[in-house]
Amino acid sequence: MSASDPRRSPRLRETLDWPAFVAQDWDRRPVLFKGVAHGRPFALDEVFRSAVAAAARSRRRLPEEPDNTVLTLGRLQQLDPAPWMPRREDASLDGYRQRMLAALGERRYALVISAFHSYRWPLWRSERAFFAPLWREAGLPVTGAITTLFHGNYESTPVGVHRDRFATFMVPVQGRKRMRFWTRKPWREAISTLPDYRAHLHSSFLVEAEPGDVLYWPADYYHVGESVDGGVCTSVNLGVPRHEHRPVYELEDLMVDLGRADAQIDPAAQLLRAALPADLAVLAPARIGADGVLAEPLPPALRAALDSARAMAAPAALRTRVRAVSLQRLSAGGFEPPPARAPARAFAADARVALIDTVLRRREPGGWRFAAHGHGLRVDGEAAAERALLARLDPGAPVPVRELLRGRAGERRAAAALLAWLDECRALRRLRG
Repeated sequence: MSASDPRRSPRLRETLDWPAFVAQDWDRRPVLFKGVAHGRPFALDEVFRSAVAAAARSRRRLPEEPDNTVLTLGRLQQLDPAPWMPRREDASLDGYRQRMLAALGERRYALVISAFHSYRWPLWRSERAFFAPLWREAGLPVTGAITTLFHGNYESTPVGVHRDRFATFMVPVQGRKRMRFWTRKPWREAISTLPDYRAHLHSSFLVEAEPGDVLYWPADYYHVGESVDGGVCTSVNLGVPRHEHRPVYELEDLMVDLGRADAQIDPAAQLLRAALPADLAVLAPARIGADGVLAEPLPPALRAALDSARAMAAPAALRTRVRAVSLQRLSAGGFEPPPARAPARAFAADARVALIDTVLRRREPGGWRFAAHGHGLRVDGEAAAERALLARLDPGAPVPVRELLRGRAGERRAAAALLAWLDECRALRRLRG
C-alpha cells in the first residue's frame, strides 16, 4: 500500500463539523480534530474524581463481581491493585502520578478503567452532551457506547496490537499520546493480539495527539497505544460499536428489570441471577426416557429457569419489555449504564425546580412508563397526577415545589413520588427563593 493512500494518514480537522465528518470520514479513515476539546468532554479534575470513584467500587465489589479496573506493573496485571489505585489523598492526577513514579522508579505502569462514564454524573453528562450532535448524524449506538480510561507511562498498551469491534474517539486530557496503526492485520499467526510487534513496525503509521485534540479511527484498524518519550499520559476513549454485534448482548436487557439499572455498573454483570430464585436444590434424580427427554418432574433449578424464560418470553410481556428498554436507552443518550441514582433529598420549603432534560414517557398496558437519564419508572393506571406535573415542568421555567404538590391527598403523594424520582435521576435543577 502506498504512503499516499488516505487510509494511511489522518485527515486534519480544526472544528467539530459532525455532518462533514460523518459524510466524508466515518468508517473510512482516521481523523485528528485539533484543539476542539479543551476541558470537554473530560475535565482533568473530573477524570481524577471518576477514577477515585472507580477505585472505591473496585475495593467494595463482591468476589463474583467483575472488576472494571486493571492495573499492570510492567506487563504484569496486579491481582491486588488496591495499593496502586488512585486515592482521594492524591488530590489530583498529578498527585497520583507523582506517588506512582516515586514508588516504582524505573518500572512502568498502566491503569485501565472500563465503563468509565458510569461512576460520576458530571462526567457522564458532559460526555453525553459532547457527542449528542454526532448521534444526530450517525445514529444512536444500539447498546450504548463504551468509555475507557487509560493512564500511565506504559511502553505500549498492555494487550498489544489488536482490533476492536468499536470505532474509537481518543481524548487526551494530560500528556501526549501516540497511536500506531495498521490498515490490515500485520501478522499471520492464529492469535488475536500481539504484544511484541517490533517486526511489523515498517507497515504501520503513527499519529500523536495532545490535550485539546480528539483522535478518531475506524473499527477495522489494528492499533496500539504508545507513550511518548516515557512520559505519563491520561486519555479517555469512547468506543462506538460498529460490527460483530451479537443478539446475546441484548438478552439480559430484555429479561432483567431495568429498574435495577442503578446497580448495573458493569455491562457484563450477570443480572439474570437477580431475576431467578436462589438456594434451589442442585441434586435431582436423572430420569431420561427412551425418547431421550428428561422425565418429569424436572430438577428444581431447571424448572425455575424454564418458568422464568416462559414468563419473560410471553408476547405481551416481551412487547412491554422492548418498549421499556427502548425508552430507557433513548433517555441515556448513548451511554449505558448511567451513573447510579442520587440519594433521596428533601425539598426546602421555598424550593423551585426546573427540568434539565425532557422526560420521556409512553403509555403501556395498564399504566405509563417514564424514563430520564437512563433510568426508568413504571406507574400503574392513568398516571394523571404524574403527567400533570410533567406538563407544568416541560416549558423549563422554574416552578415552586409547593405549587406542584397541590390537590387531593392521593394526587399530592403521586406527584411527590415522581418529583423525588426525577431528583434522584438528576433530571431536576433546584433553586432557592
